[in-house]
Amino acid sequence: MEDIFVTVKTFSYPADVAVVQSYMEMRGIDVFVKNMILNQLAYPLGDIEMQVRAGDFEQAKQALIEGGFSTPEDFVNTK
Repeated sequence: MEDIFVTVKTFSYPADVAVVQSYMEMRGIDVFVKNMILNQLAYPLGDIEMQVRAGDFEQAKQALIEGGFSTPEDFVNTK
């Protein structure tokens, strides 16, 4: 079976990603970062996406809210 990844949070700055990624991994949630290298260039090319396996989305969402990295309103238009 193929893993399906979904974006759980987006970032504008690479420095913010490391803190949240570490927190999520401490909670046992594997994260994958999309567009990180592109945004470390002098001219960022778009948002950095933190992705999780689709099956981990609810757990990741709760962790982000509990950790103060997101609010419930950030997820109004998601699953």
